[in-house]
Amino acid sequence: MYNHEVTSDVISTFRIRLFDMICALSTALDLLDPALGSHQKRTCLIAAQIARNMALDDNDYQDVFGAAIFHDIGAIGLHDRLAMLDFEEHDAHTHARLGGLLLSRFPGFNRYAPLVHCHHVQWNYGEGAQHEGKAVPLMSHLIYLADRIEVLAQGQDNILGAAPEIVEQICDASGRKFHPLFVEAFSKTAQQESFWLDIFSKNLDRILMDLAPFDNIDLDLEQMLQFAQFFALVIDSRSHFTATHSAGVAITAETIARNLGMSAQECTKMRMAGYLHDLGKLAVPNEYIERQGILEEKEMARVRSHSYLTLDILSMIKGLEDVTEWAACHHERLDGSGYPYHRTSTELSLGARIMAVADVYTALTEDRPYRSGMRPSEVLAMLDELKDQGKLDPIVVNTLKENLPSIEAARIRAQSQEGLDLIEFWQLATKSLQ
Repeated sequence: MYNHEVTSDVISTFRIRLFDMICALSTALDLLDPALGSHQKRTCLIAAQIARNMALDDNDYQDVFGAAIFHDIGAIGLHDRLAMLDFEEHDAHTHARLGGLLLSRFPGFNRYAPLVHCHHVQWNYGEGAQHEGKAVPLMSHLIYLADRIEVLAQGQDNILGAAPEIVEQICDASGRKFHPLFVEAFSKTAQQESFWLDIFSKNLDRILMDLAPFDNIDLDLEQMLQFAQFFALVIDSRSHFTATHSAGVAITAETIARNLGMSAQECTKMRMAGYLHDLGKLAVPNEYIERQGILEEKEMARVRSHSYLTLDILSMIKGLEDVTEWAACHHERLDGSGYPYHRTSTELSLGARIMAVADVYTALTEDRPYRSGMRPSEVLAMLDELKDQGKLDPIVVNTLKENLPSIEAARIRAQSQEGLDLIEFWQLATKSLQ
C-alpha cells in the first residue's frame, strides 16, 4: 500500500516528532463525536500512569501507550462511538476489530494492532486470556481497564469526590471484567489525587508528552508521507463518494508543483498536504456528505468549518507549517470569496493556490450524490471560468491544462490504486466481522 519514492537528500532535511503526529491524529478522531472529546488521550493517560507505577519494561510500556491513544480508531461511525459511553458495553468488539485492521496497514503502528483488536476482551476469570482462538496480549487488558475508568470518570464535576465510587465499581468487577493484576495496580495509583486531576487537566497534551515513551523519536519525510496517507484512509473511508478524493488531490497537487519547478521536497510536501487537506471533515456528519439534495444553510455552515479544523489540528505538528497552510487554504480564492479566512491573492502562497486548483479539479471529476463526475473538457471549462472570475490562479490553471494528459493519467492511477486498497480493507473488515 505504501510505496512512495522519496530521495535520501530530501529525507535528511525533514524531521517531525512522532508524538506530535500521534496527538494530532488522536485529536482528529475526536472530531467524529464531541461527546467523546479527548477520550483516547485520557484513556492513554490512565493506562500510562498505571503502567508506570507497575514499572513495566520499555516494550510493554510503549505498547500500552501507543495502543491506548489509538484504541478507538476503528469507531469511524458516530453510532459506534456513542455506544462506547455505556459502561456495560454491548458488541464492543466491532470497532476493536476494525481498529486493529486499520493499524495493521500502517508499518509504523502495526505493532499496536493486536492490542487494539482485543481491547474490549473481558478477563472473565481467565477465559479472557484467549479470544477468537488466539492469545490476547496481556496489555490489552490494561487498556480495557483504563478505557472503562475513563468512561466512569466522564462528566464528573467533582472528580476527587467521585473517585472512591469509581474505584469501588472497578474493584467489584475484578476477575469478572478486569484482570486482577491491573485492578490492584489501579487501586494503588488511584490513591494519588494527582492521578485523577491529571485526567481532566487543561494541559493534557503536556502531561502525555511527559509520559510518552517516544518523545524523542522523529519521522523523516518518507515516514511522514506514509502517515499522511494513513490519515487519508481514515478520512475518506467514511463515504464511497469521497473514498479516493484525498489521493486524487495529493497526486494532482504534486504533479502541478513539479511542472511549476518546485523543489523535490516541496513537491513531496504538496502531496502530503493533499492527503491531509480534508482532515477537518471528520467533524462533518456522513449524512451531509452523502446527501443527494441541497444542504440547508446551517448544514452548509458546518461543512465550511472543515478547512479551519484542518488547520487547527495540523498546527499541533511543529515543522509542518507550510503543509498546514497549503492544506487548510484549499477553499480560499484569490478574490477573497473563499473560506474560512477569506484571504486574497496577496495572502495566498503558491502552495495554497496549487491546492485550491487540485481540489476543484479532482472534485469535479468525481461522482457526487447530486451529480456524475465531469469529463476533462467540462472540468477545464469550469476551471477557466473560475480563473477568469479571478478566483483561481491563472498560472496554476494553465499549467494543469498544458500538462493535462500526464496529470489526468496520474490522478486516475492514484485513485484507482486507492480504491483497490479501500476495497481490500473493507473486504478484510467484512470478513473479520462475520
